Amino acid sequence: MGDCKKSESKATRKSISLETKMQVLRRLDAGQRQFDVGTALNLSTSTIRTILKNKEKIVSSATTATTTSATKITRSRSNVIEEMEKRLSIWIDDEVERNMPLSQAIIMVKARTIFNYIQNEKGDTSENFVASRGWFHLFKNRNNLHNMQLTGEAASGDTKAAAAFPATLKAIIERGNYPPELVFNFDETGLFWKRMPKRTFLSREEKRAPGFKAAKDRLTLLLGGNANGDFKLKPLLIYHSKTPRAMKGISKSTLPVIWESNKKSWITMKIFQNWFTEHFCPSIKRYCEFKNLEPKALLLIDNAPSHPTHLSDLTTCIPVEVVFLPPNTTSLIQPMDQGVISNFKAYYLRRTFRQLIDKTDGKDKQSIRDFWKNYNIVDAVDNINLSWNEVTEKCLKGVWKNVWPELSKDVDTRESIVDVDEIVKLADETGLDNINAQDIEELLQVTTGEGLSNDDLKEFVEQQVHEDDEVSVSKDEEQKELSTDFLKKSLVTITDIMDQFVQNDLNFDRSSKARRSVIDAVSCYRQLLAERNRKRQTTLDDFITKKQRISNEEEPFSS
Repeated sequence: MGDCKKSESKATRKSISLETKMQVLRRLDAGQRQFDVGTALNLSTSTIRTILKNKEKIVSSATTATTTSATKITRSRSNVIEEMEKRLSIWIDDEVERNMPLSQAIIMVKARTIFNYIQNEKGDTSENFVASRGWFHLFKNRNNLHNMQLTGEAASGDTKAAAAFPATLKAIIERGNYPPELVFNFDETGLFWKRMPKRTFLSREEKRAPGFKAAKDRLTLLLGGNANGDFKLKPLLIYHSKTPRAMKGISKSTLPVIWESNKKSWITMKIFQNWFTEHFCPSIKRYCEFKNLEPKALLLIDNAPSHPTHLSDLTTCIPVEVVFLPPNTTSLIQPMDQGVISNFKAYYLRRTFRQLIDKTDGKDKQSIRDFWKNYNIVDAVDNINLSWNEVTEKCLKGVWKNVWPELSKDVDTRESIVDVDEIVKLADETGLDNINAQDIEELLQVTTGEGLSNDDLKEFVEQQVHEDDEVSVSKDEEQKELSTDFLKKSLVTITDIMDQFVQNDLNFDRSSKARRSVIDAVSCYRQLLAERNRKRQTTLDDFITKKQRISNEEEPFSS
């Protein structure tokens, strides 16, 4: 009898999908009771407790899963195949976003390559995997690839999907009653922040001199704003170093960008989700309060591997509806890719060339080589901020023409397009030889880079699971505190120097104007010093009052 009961128990035991487990955890995080969650999802309280106990493992599995359809955790397949399919899904998503043609044969070859790579990693080649048509059919269904356009259909399929999407978006906007101010789009782009055209002598010198690097540093930026063109969010910057040498002592919270880091300068699911909850939503909430708008938003993004599919389910300070563009349509209808990113890069390059001219001209002129050697990530961050500020409201609004035609049909964006010939002329003035429009266009292209290698795929999956386990802040990253003594001495020195200009310059109007400008420029430090003095005086008064009170209380006893 006992055996019969055990067998019945095993037979009635049901499998719970990863999606259901994540739904349980989200409800619990939202403050719902375990009993209420179990009732709503038809699960026992003991099952709810077990899911909560295994929260870390479940979240880890959800992070590495690349699509919502691959939510069933099965044990019939080997760990090597499971891991191979995770990496293969990431590779496919990346290839689709890079508009690379794919076919069943290409995917099957890549699957075998990844499988062999993982086997070599583990040192176990006992298992055989042939990537058959049957496996591909099951993999395609598990990962919801039936909508993916393969070779031979890409051109017509992409165009059809892009042409049909504006009507879908219009219906969503009308249903949610979203004005242009509350419809947002963001996209990632790679930026070689320290790169020169290939044919310059700097690039040639890089090949000859191993110690000299002119074009190696790359970072990723997330740029975007609203469809009305009057709101741009602070750029998200992902760099390969947490604290570069040039950034030592600088508090990252004071930067004009949101600073994140990982070894590959990638934007990962965790980074994107943190940006969404900690920066995007609070910024939109403040914007809505300022504009007296209903606090909500519609976010339009593409299907990049780093964009979590559950963003709309997260608990945030305002409700955000997230809409994903159809696969393989980024280059056709994604607003930021229709001119904003290319204009930003043109502004960045133009600004860099102008600084190069300034530094290589005049009394204390530098060589081009010295300027480029001294140009560091802090300079790049400053130029990124100024270049992003140059992107016009008209440009931000006009790029929605392919996905929201009614919005930008009367917007003329021609005047906001950067003249490449102007940048060529600036390059000529710097002394860089043989630069033409084609060289500049090459630098301005959206940097998608090469496809993900097997090493990249391994690291990508590992970062999704283990990234940023340590949350402690190193001493190098702590903000340097300006001492009161330093503030006093520096402000006195600045005032004395400007007084010397007034006393020695025959042109009083010029010297007095310069003095006022400099004194005004450091007024923030005068204010900081005044606040310090007020706090110090308050503390001193409190101390004297307290000491007198204690003295008065003790006096009867001392007598």
